[in-house]
Amino acid sequence: VGLGGIMEILSEVKVAGGRLVRAKHQSEATKTDMTFAVFLPPTVREGDGRKHPVLYYLSGLTCDDTNFCAKAGAFPRAAELGLVLVMPDTSPRGAGVDGEDADWDFGTGAGFYLDAVRAPYATNYRMESYVTEELPRVVASRWPVSARAVGVTGHSMGGMGALSLAMRHPEQYRSVSAFAPICAPADCPWGEKAFGGYLGDDRTAWLEHDPSALLRSRGPFAQYDDILVDVGDADQFLEKQLGVDQLAEAAAAVKQPVTLRRQPGYDHSYYFVASFVKDHLDFHAERLRPLAQEEAREAAAAKAKAVAEAQAAAEAAEAGGAIRCKAMVAFKAKEPLRCEEVLVAAPKAGEVRVRVVANALCHTDVYTWSGADPEGAYPVILGHEAGCIVESVGAGVTSVRVGDHVVPCYTPQCCEPGCIFCRSPKTNLCPRIRGTQGKGVMPDGTSRFTLAKDGTEILHFMGCSTFSEYTVLSEISCAKVDPAAPLETICMLGCGISTGFGAVWNTTKVEKGSSVAVFGLGAVGLAVVQAARDAGATHILGIDVNPTKFSFARALGATDCYNPLTPLPEGTSNVQALVARSPTKYGFDYTFDCTGNVGVMRDALEAAHRGWGVSCVIGVAAAGKEIATRPFQLITGRRWCGTAFGGWKSRSDVPDLVDQYLKGQLQIEHYVTHRIHGVENTNQAFDTLHNDKHCLRCVVHYE
Repeated sequence: VGLGGIMEILSEVKVAGGRLVRAKHQSEATKTDMTFAVFLPPTVREGDGRKHPVLYYLSGLTCDDTNFCAKAGAFPRAAELGLVLVMPDTSPRGAGVDGEDADWDFGTGAGFYLDAVRAPYATNYRMESYVTEELPRVVASRWPVSARAVGVTGHSMGGMGALSLAMRHPEQYRSVSAFAPICAPADCPWGEKAFGGYLGDDRTAWLEHDPSALLRSRGPFAQYDDILVDVGDADQFLEKQLGVDQLAEAAAAVKQPVTLRRQPGYDHSYYFVASFVKDHLDFHAERLRPLAQEEAREAAAAKAKAVAEAQAAAEAAEAGGAIRCKAMVAFKAKEPLRCEEVLVAAPKAGEVRVRVVANALCHTDVYTWSGADPEGAYPVILGHEAGCIVESVGAGVTSVRVGDHVVPCYTPQCCEPGCIFCRSPKTNLCPRIRGTQGKGVMPDGTSRFTLAKDGTEILHFMGCSTFSEYTVLSEISCAKVDPAAPLETICMLGCGISTGFGAVWNTTKVEKGSSVAVFGLGAVGLAVVQAARDAGATHILGIDVNPTKFSFARALGATDCYNPLTPLPEGTSNVQALVARSPTKYGFDYTFDCTGNVGVMRDALEAAHRGWGVSCVIGVAAAGKEIATRPFQLITGRRWCGTAFGGWKSRSDVPDLVDQYLKGQLQIEHYVTHRIHGVENTNQAFDTLHNDKHCLRCVVHYE
């Protein structure tokens, strides 16, 4: 329900991984029904209270809310940046005003984003009030948009609207740009006609809606560190209608930073808008995302304070400081997990108790559940890719405190001066708690989990055990991250996705121009593909027996894909077929096994380039399996290596990866293909991962 009446959803379609919603409501400002469109990036989810940056796009003469949606091609980049886009109509429609449909450049489709004061338009043509006051309230009533991280842009008449509204309401917007705007409407035919019809004959009143005049009278605007304006030098309206030189002169006079780009050969059409829309989205995201993140941090701090106060009251605590909660317990290999009430003991010295917000199901969980893990023991609480909030800390803990957001890491980092592994840049394999972690207990040799009904001890898993609403971690396994980051997304950085990135960037250090072959296109393999693309690899071959993964791989940078089940000529092996697809016909500079199959590991090595090829083992093989090859493969220059957690030092590097994600430098949302709510539904995540060929990561939300 918006303040202007009941909102009716006219349509909703999936686009660029997000949703494009078209809605209608009765407007108080215009006294008519108003239609608008909203693009919601994939980061906007039901029940997620995190506020998203929002950009308003104002269309030009004769347009409505659909033109930009259909022609600009903005949604893929907006999805990557996490920007909500709002596209209002350009005027009221069907207001019943005499003459409103007589001309294309006045009345219907030409509201000029101002409030009319001249009859008969004053009652309905109130687009400034609608865009700056009513529509933001309506949007915020339905979707989680920030009131602080708000930008505005537009094209032609809408570009004029973006500039004038940003200057008239500088307290409301934090970024502004425009495509081919009418920069001096008080001095051009379009503006003179509209301003005269809406505002009357007093030209001084016109100047209050003229961007160039506003800039001179009210500028400079400190909150706008820059204003981006693009215009084509072949624009048919450039000389007579747009007046961009007047805007440039006004900006220079008041020392307002304005980047005016005259684009050679471009006209006034949406082809022009589509050509530069990515630049404008990036411009706004650079300014709005930090504000939304600041808002998220403040909300997280307030929530943490409330949690701490609730915990202080001990409403959910048992005697001795234990917390009763739900957990999914594996009692035997291959049997469905059982939802049980467990007691999670208070943290001891050097330990941290956390509330698990979300958990991504990783193949390593499935691997242990299947019985293939030589260290697998039962009963156990699995799970290790999670996003958590610190609930309490044990004695001596200094690196985190109650309310901090953390990603549990199965590879700890003790940071002790005497730890040769933590000191060395060559490895991330800190052995400080490895002995007890592998046995399913905390460093003191005991568990923090017991069944509430009978006191049966339950083992830990990988030092994490995040298939529980609460768990206890070693301090040295907690990577403290920026609370602005959504835990239901960055939870993936606790294992698989980070491993794929690190295998390329840390372990093998793939160079620009390299050729790469990736065996296995699950989430880890696709992360390898993405990282190889970002490293500058020019030939990336994705290999999988499931061809539905090929579209994912190509979208992330694969230049070629291969199904090893493809029939081959008699006498031709898969290795020979793969080498034949390499650029030099001598193999690939780098190959990566992401399957855990020792036969595939051998193929990956033997497909590596003669003389210098490097093959990296990422997948974990079943208990007792061994790898083999002919020594000649190594003698002729190939090298075999492996990686654990991609070589990342957990407490140092995971926060950096999260920061890159927040800055838009590291895209990971696309790995979440399925979401489930409630820890008790974790078995459904197992079924999804096993049965749905399109599943990469299934994230279970516990809240």
